[in-house]
Amino acid sequence: MAKKEPQKYPERSDADWAALVEEGVPIADVVAFGREVGFTADELAKLVHIPPRTYARRVKARARLDIPEGERAVRLMRLYDLAKRLFVTHARTRDWLNCELPALGGRTPLDMARTEPGAREVENVIGAIEHGIYL
Repeated sequence: MAKKEPQKYPERSDADWAALVEEGVPIADVVAFGREVGFTADELAKLVHIPPRTYARRVKARARLDIPEGERAVRLMRLYDLAKRLFVTHARTRDWLNCELPALGGRTPLDMARTEPGAREVENVIGAIEHGIYL
């Protein structure tokens, strides 16, 4: 019997993500993302602002996230994808996302990304690094 490949989380355009958030992001997409990039269930729950027990119930029920939760999950996935394009490996990307940066006032990119304006600031830092600008 052939070994089943783990499901990869889908990469989507911003328009596709917007439509999916309105429909309700399947928790399976969040789980697949976490498995691929190395986030634990507790880390994902915290990053998407869902209590861990609620997150576990949603996973068990194969539920969809409501709009605010879906927006937070998509924000995390988009930001991770942007950082991974720059840092190439999952390990280096996770290290950077968890590193306190002077450009973010000593906060980590993941901490900053808890809000939409903070995530935009992290995107600005990624853009500056891509263009060789020292921050």
